Amino acid sequence: MKLGIDAMSGDLGSAIVVEACRSFLSKNKTDELYVVGKKEELLALESYSQVTIIDAQEVLEMTENILAIRRKKESSMVKTMMLAKNDEVDAVLSCGNTGAYYASAMLFLKRLEGIEKSCLMAMLPTYNDRGVALLDVGANSENTAEQLKSFAIMGSVYAKNVRKVSNPKVALLNIGAEHHKGDEVHQETYKLLESMQEINFIGNIEGKEILDGDVDVVVTDGFTGNVALKTIEGVAKVLVKSLKDGFMSSTRTKVGAVMAKPALKQLMNKFDTKAAGGALMIGFVKPVIKAHGSSDAIAFENAMNLAFDMVSSNVVDKMKEGLK
Repeated sequence: MKLGIDAMSGDLGSAIVVEACRSFLSKNKTDELYVVGKKEELLALESYSQVTIIDAQEVLEMTENILAIRRKKESSMVKTMMLAKNDEVDAVLSCGNTGAYYASAMLFLKRLEGIEKSCLMAMLPTYNDRGVALLDVGANSENTAEQLKSFAIMGSVYAKNVRKVSNPKVALLNIGAEHHKGDEVHQETYKLLESMQEINFIGNIEGKEILDGDVDVVVTDGFTGNVALKTIEGVAKVLVKSLKDGFMSSTRTKVGAVMAKPALKQLMNKFDTKAAGGALMIGFVKPVIKAHGSSDAIAFENAMNLAFDMVSSNVVDKMKEGLK
């Protein structure tokens, strides 16, 4: 398998990408990496026979708008996406500007037949350790019922083939569990999903239930999904900070912290964003993986593993079948 990697666009630069690639190659002896970026920063990868370095001196910065992809055609992000367009790689990966990355995928890659809009899917940790796929989490500001239906199919196919869930439970994010809740789009979506035999639709789910782990796929529009995702991330940060402050507030609580350390470490590992690796821009003819902008080497390598899981599971072709 061949993976195209944008090495330059993340917050921490190319160093973490080089480290992630070296770690990945030490465990995978046959897969190939096409690493795109400033050649002088990628010299540590030259000795690997599995690595092809593609020089790209331009970088799409996090602060630039999506129009920059037209202006910076020689950037590492655009050159990486062109590898997928020209069928030189099986999947692409970047931790750069989400809007520009999505726009470049829309511009250079074909969408799957039957997909009106692609979407961004994120894996979230859950209380029962099963994990849940949430989509869309920000690729679109609003969606139609038909688009949400296609998201449900793609999410279900992903859960079944990559996460190996035999009969994934699919729910619609709404303001209440009853079928008549929500606006016209949500009510129409409910009816569409309820009538489908291809997925295991269990009804509406409220935001407070997302992390319980009782469902495998949660479908929503991009605006609501992005708000939900960032709210969850924010709550997790506040809880961790509050716990640290509480444990350090007195000698007595510091002793308690020592005793609680194993349980706290287990909790931190469960909700560690590095483990997820990245989000998926699904609906394209190639797997497109978006790692977090502040990814370190561990998180980036996990995103690489996610990309190869998508390819080895042949998820794109299975989504094609599901959408027919």
